Amino acid sequence: MIGHVALLAATSAAAAIAALGDVPASAPEQCTSSACAPHADVGDASIAAAFSTPSALIYDRPALIEQVASFFALRPADVRCPTMAEWVSDPIWGNGPDPQRAWGYTDMLHDFSVIHPLLCAGANAVTDTAVPAWQRATGVLVLVHESYHLRHWSGRYSEAKVECQAVRRFRQGAELLGATPELANDLLPYGLAAHDRMVRLYPNYRDRTCNLPLWTLPMQP
Repeated sequence: MIGHVALLAATSAAAAIAALGDVPASAPEQCTSSACAPHADVGDASIAAAFSTPSALIYDRPALIEQVASFFALRPADVRCPTMAEWVSDPIWGNGPDPQRAWGYTDMLHDFSVIHPLLCAGANAVTDTAVPAWQRATGVLVLVHESYHLRHWSGRYSEAKVECQAVRRFRQGAELLGATPELANDLLPYGLAAHDRMVRLYPNYRDRTCNLPLWTLPMQP
């Protein structure tokens, strides 16, 4: 039976995650959220976009974020953290009256990832207790997920395989971003809640052979 601390953390995480909006979408080479928006909410939708971000945008590329992404991608990584205005107006979402937006996407033609501004900020401030734990944890999960889409390997086009790697490498990602092993473990229930929401809403993100990491009860002996 899951411990009360983990259960409460997972419950609050799921509620907070829902507030971000819904949609991860992805598919090989050309995909918009309206054409193939399989996953949402936990947010990261890895979209293989067929166009690059306009040069006029002033997105940030935090060094730490790209360093960690490069570690998982096994090569230099281009990870973009847009302003909220840029995120909302990104042409990848289309121009309908109520466009669905993901938590992140990867353009596999031009080899770059774009992550929701709140989640970029969360991943970049993983040790900052002033930032909500759900935001930091979901930022870690989405960053690692998109990094595996940037990685040139046989599973890069499979949401299920990529998401399995992301959740299994969650602690490592958090530690590379500056977390202690203890903090990475404390954030894990939020990461697992985000992952669970994702695979429940969008089954193509679920790898039934994936062995999920276990939260360690922080008590002695």
